[in-house]
Amino acid sequence: MAGEFGVGQLIGVFFGALFVVLNGGLLGTVAHLVAVVLAVVAVVLVVLAYLRGRRATGSAGTFEMTRSYRVVVGVEVVALFGGLAVLGRVAPQLNVPWIVLVVGLHFLAFARWWPEGAGPFRVLGAVMVVLAVAGGVVGILGGPESAPVAHFVSGFLAGVVMLLGVAVPAGRRLRAG
Repeated sequence: MAGEFGVGQLIGVFFGALFVVLNGGLLGTVAHLVAVVLAVVAVVLVVLAYLRGRRATGSAGTFEMTRSYRVVVGVEVVALFGGLAVLGRVAPQLNVPWIVLVVGLHFLAFARWWPEGAGPFRVLGAVMVVLAVAGGVVGILGGPESAPVAHFVSGFLAGVVMLLGVAVPAGRRLRAG
């Protein structure tokens, strides 16, 4: 995720921020507010790095929507909504771990189909799968009452990882000028 700052990094930072905002309730009001502010700072850094790159290159930083890309995203959408439809009825505490699992697997698929520059996708995907499994275990063992903890372990922490994965390189890029 560290190369050119394009649409992929914008998508990543916005979804990372969304995970942090929606799943950080266990932090308490003040700490959650701090986490939200830091997520917004991450979004601003990535947007600035994107705009700087766009000005410098004239490129919008988009990527080719190949057949492989469409297949990955199509499978992801079906898995997300299909899984949420089932889990919402039988184990809603597993909704966020499921989302994180599917998103993590989609990053692993991207790494497989686009080996050039796949390292960050591979690492992010693997970390997200581990966090999803951890949140899922919490949700299964703790039952419906464990939803806040399961969502924090999988969703909030995945959001932090996503934000760091794009905001740190964005900050470096902006400092380098």
